[in-house]
Amino acid sequence: MRIGFNFTLGATAPMVRRLIAAGRIDYVELLVDNFLAVPPAQIAAAFDAPVGLHIMFSKFMERPEAELDELAMRLTAIIRETRPIYVSDHIARFTHRGRHLLHLAEIDYPGAFERVADRVARWQDRLGCTIAFENYPSIMDGGRDAPDFFRRLTARTGCTVLFDVSNAVCATHNCGLPFEAWTEVIRSARQFHVAGYDHSVGQPPIVLDTHDRALAADTRAALALCRALVTDPEATITYERDDDLDEDRIIADIDTLRAVMGREPAHV
Repeated sequence: MRIGFNFTLGATAPMVRRLIAAGRIDYVELLVDNFLAVPPAQIAAAFDAPVGLHIMFSKFMERPEAELDELAMRLTAIIRETRPIYVSDHIARFTHRGRHLLHLAEIDYPGAFERVADRVARWQDRLGCTIAFENYPSIMDGGRDAPDFFRRLTARTGCTVLFDVSNAVCATHNCGLPFEAWTEVIRSARQFHVAGYDHSVGQPPIVLDTHDRALAADTRAALALCRALVTDPEATITYERDDDLDEDRIIADIDTLRAVMGREPAHV
């Protein structure tokens, strides 16, 4: 399995290049929303490594058609230039009754399936590629419907799943969804995310995918199950870190990830 690191802000570019040069990562995942104003050729030349493109705010289920067309035009230009190893996006709600939410919200999986399937198919057509959609770090009991939703969605639309291991661990803590409920989805997935999590300060406390600390013991156990289920050597797993960007601690966690996923550190 190939190991990658997420690149969200320009300030971390020197560190990411050192990770590539040392052989600690095999590719870079770009949070492409942050770089839509950058010329595609400049994005393609940024790193001496393959890239994956991760879309955060397409809002493809809510955005007006004309805006989606404009966004798709920008994204397809970047896709053509960078030739990414995958393109991924999110299935979530960003508004409620016209009001923008501070945090993206989970959908009603059974009730929204037909509409989401239609929008997914049209979004893939616009971008001209298969999209891997990320599972949500569920908070409410409705999250227990997520594995079946993704099984149906991939069968209906031909999309794939970007399986976020730590999001699934969060769902286990928050709504009691067993990690093993994702087994069929994990077998079919080829793109993965993983990160550290933390507990909220509000009450009742929930577990949040915070991207700000080392991998927890139960996350490492979940990774071991994924390793047993995924045999494709070209599958990818991106280590996400957006805070506490201490390079030594990040390297230690990436090396741990390689060890858990069955590959020795490749650094020199």
